[in-house]
Amino acid sequence: MDGLFVVWGSMNMSVRSVISIVAAFLCVAVSPAGAWERAGYVSYPATAKCLSENMCLLVSCPAVDAPSFEMLIYEHGKATGEPFDIIIDGRTFTFNLPERGAHDLYRWPLADDFADALQKGSRATLAFDPVGLPYAFSLRGSGAAVRRVLSGCGSSTAPVVAAAASRERLSGLSPETDCQVAATTGEVVDLTLKASGQAIEGFQFKDKRGTGYINVDPPGNAKVIQAKLMTIIVPGAKLKIEVHGCGAAASVEVLSAVEVIE
Repeated sequence: MDGLFVVWGSMNMSVRSVISIVAAFLCVAVSPAGAWERAGYVSYPATAKCLSENMCLLVSCPAVDAPSFEMLIYEHGKATGEPFDIIIDGRTFTFNLPERGAHDLYRWPLADDFADALQKGSRATLAFDPVGLPYAFSLRGSGAAVRRVLSGCGSSTAPVVAAAASRERLSGLSPETDCQVAATTGEVVDLTLKASGQAIEGFQFKDKRGTGYINVDPPGNAKVIQAKLMTIIVPGAKLKIEVHGCGAAASVEVLSAVEVIE
């Protein structure tokens, strides 16, 4: 069924919040075709179209200059890395399923051509399950909805490319002392913002060892540094980072330096 809505809410998941989320999405799923709804789900601006009771597509802004495409799907048989297609007015966009992130969402950087097609297209089909029926849906009203999210995101283009182009390196970001130092390269999976939404509290980072949480606590003029970090640490960004491992078995990792590598 058609229905797009703008979603906001808490970053923390609980049994009660999961029940509320399911109820919110069910309300959207049964809305009249083309209706726009608002529901509590994530803490950042996002507009979403639910195709069924357990399938919703989102265009979102999880961080400044970080427009993203996200998908919520509760049950499926795909493995990480497997492809699926979204066809808009005969044009095919292929996505590979990443690891599931926060709020049970899958996330990709929002590519320019896909964002443009969403805003200007009329009909779309999601071919997610090769043995199941595809989801066909209208894009009526999607242009205004997507533009509202992008206009408040600081950019209408994919953010990771802009961040990568700067090749900027920031160091001296950790106030910790007497901690182990380690360096690694990998990809930003997701990030957590402070209550103000203008600073990064930490982020999930995937490297060859797996996925771990990196705390962000810059000293000095944190406001200026945080503004720079918001342009570098975005979902999907490939980074080289240096961390201070503190506490028992160096289990608490604090960002010390960061550099975009591509």
